[in-house]
Amino acid sequence: MSSGIILCFLGAISFGLSACVSKIAARQQCNAPALIVSVFGWAAGLMLLRTLASGTSFSLPGKAMGVAVAFGVCAAIAILAFQVSIAVGKVTVAWLVMNLSAGLPALVSIWLYRESLTKMKGLAFVVALVALTCLFKGKRQEDLKEAAIGQGE
Repeated sequence: MSSGIILCFLGAISFGLSACVSKIAARQQCNAPALIVSVFGWAAGLMLLRTLASGTSFSLPGKAMGVAVAFGVCAAIAILAFQVSIAVGKVTVAWLVMNLSAGLPALVSIWLYRESLTKMKGLAFVVALVALTCLFKGKRQEDLKEAAIGQGE
C-alpha cells in the first residue's frame, strides 16, 4: 500500500476522532469550537514546521496559495458549522451529512476530469444514498415519537 493511501486513512481517522473529541468537549461544557480551532491550528503549525525543517525548497505560486487559503477558510467554516449542528442535534446526523458531502467532489471529479465510474464507485454512491434515506426516515420517526410524547403530557 502506498504511503499516500496510508496518509489518507490516517487523515480520515484523525478527522473522525476530532468529531468524537468535540462531542466529549461539548458534553463537558467546554468550548468545543475553540478546542477544534486550536487543534487544527496546532496541526497546521506542526505541518509548517515539518515542511520548513525538511530542507527542500518550498515555493508555491501565489494563485495556489490563494486557493489554499480560501479552501482552508471554507474548511474552518464547515467544521464550526458542524460544531453548531451537534450542539443542537445528534452527532450522528450531523457527522453523516458532513461526510456524505464528500460525494460532491467525487461527482465533480467524474464529470470534470472524466474519471471512470467503476462498479465499486457506483456501489459507494448507492450505499451513500441508502444511508441518507435511512437517516432521514429515522429522524422523521424520532420527531414523531417526541411529538407523541409531548402530546401525552
